[in-house]
Amino acid sequence: MRSYLDKVEPIRLGVNSLLDDADPILDGYRDHHLSGSQAAVAMGQLEQSFSAYMVDINALQPSDPTLAGINAPYAHTYILEDAYLNALVAALPDGDFSGLPNTQSDQRDAIIAWRVQLEILAKKLSVVLPPDLQQAGRGEIAPSVTESS
Repeated sequence: MRSYLDKVEPIRLGVNSLLDDADPILDGYRDHHLSGSQAAVAMGQLEQSFSAYMVDINALQPSDPTLAGINAPYAHTYILEDAYLNALVAALPDGDFSGLPNTQSDQRDAIIAWRVQLEILAKKLSVVLPPDLQQAGRGEIAPSVTESS
């Protein structure tokens, strides 16, 4: 489990930091400091960086079957998020957001289940989890173009 956490944490924390960078882009778009095309370029760069994390988390293949079962649905949330970011980039230039996928609830459910399963396993193995893990699944999942953060 410690090995798994050592691999997951840089990915999870990197994604958290990266997605925080989406807020200024979308704030700039909402405030008309960025055009749709400018926001799309910036968000496209963010999405490309995110896709590297998506590959990394999906490439993890824990040898422990319990961890593998915990990781698979969590890793899938990265695929859903990448699809959302991709659709957002495509929608920004013309401002038509009606085609954005609505996967936030599915992502949140999977992330919370991942966190809870890790907590149960950690307790069983007497492993201390990262203190900020309790935040996983709380707060904004998909950057919103219609609401300020």
